[in-house]
Amino acid sequence: MNKLKIALVKQEVYQDLYVCSHEEHDPARILFSSQGRVGPIGLMAELGADFYIVKEEPERETQIYRKVIPHIAPYLHLLKTQTLDKIPGQEFKQPGSSHANGEFAVSCYDIDWGKYDIVISINVSLPTHLVLSYPNTLFGYMIGEANMATGKARFGYDITLNQMARGIVAAHCGVVDFPYTFVAGNTLERIMKGALNRPSQKKGIFMEINSTKERPVTQVPAHFKPLQDKGFQIILHRQRIAENLTCIYDSKYFVKMGGRSIRGNSVAEAISLGSLAIMNRNEVIHKELIIDECNVKSMDEAVSLIDKIERNPELYRKLLDKQRAVVDRYFFEAPLQSLSNCLTEKRNNRKTCKYGWFDRLSDRLCFFKIK
Repeated sequence: MNKLKIALVKQEVYQDLYVCSHEEHDPARILFSSQGRVGPIGLMAELGADFYIVKEEPERETQIYRKVIPHIAPYLHLLKTQTLDKIPGQEFKQPGSSHANGEFAVSCYDIDWGKYDIVISINVSLPTHLVLSYPNTLFGYMIGEANMATGKARFGYDITLNQMARGIVAAHCGVVDFPYTFVAGNTLERIMKGALNRPSQKKGIFMEINSTKERPVTQVPAHFKPLQDKGFQIILHRQRIAENLTCIYDSKYFVKMGGRSIRGNSVAEAISLGSLAIMNRNEVIHKELIIDECNVKSMDEAVSLIDKIERNPELYRKLLDKQRAVVDRYFFEAPLQSLSNCLTEKRNNRKTCKYGWFDRLSDRLCFFKIK
């Protein structure tokens, strides 16, 4: 499967992920150019995928991005010429690149998608008629916020990636479990070690950003004081991705306590960076990430667990290895096997390539249902 030729595509109006040329193939430079999140960097780091930013097209399906985050949709056209922090309401962001998306955008019609086995689009970057013209390539889309068009594959695409990571391996085209953060158990640690040219410092506790409502985070909330009283340094979230990943890479623990529930991409990232994740499993959608030994219900339980681990270095290594194995299975191996299975089905069964009048009507109606 690691011989699959894969492309990852986003539009020039997308407010997240990497801002670089399609000729860039260094995983660290691609990752550090992100406007915000880590995303599916494993495609490039583990599988050698190509990354493209494509120009916005006028077809209805490619305009679905306007409905994903409606409150900033009127300003997303600015990303063609400006960085994310210039968009109203996003001034506190610190994108990893000083370049605008549009500086690297190419026409989707200038790319031979037929040279790829699999093409993954963030939102719907490629128009339906273009997708249908490459019958041997598996096309999938992932809606950026996982809040629509995930019930079935639409717009002529073969699969829709639902951002779930339950270990379910798809046997057929359609809905596929595939997380936004697609990484193996040590993908990010290897990237950071290579970029920094040093091992992790393994010091302190990184506080997961959603443990507090403050944006940007500037102070340790009161409910983390028991950890400070124990002498632990509490490391806070940084806005620029390279700085933030360095902080997590150098931390020994990654703790989420209180605040809003999270999907869990940050947890997978922390584990892949080599930081032991400790939190309440009930506050995470990707519950599988929180192994029994690290599932705590209160700050007192977190303090007690960390005290126990600090007295037993071998236990720390054992728990981290167990968490890494979970990330390997749920965030890398199962999603990748699903892609391979769907590609095989498409190439062996041409019925999966059909896109008839009923599909077109259903997809058109889909827009009216999306708020």
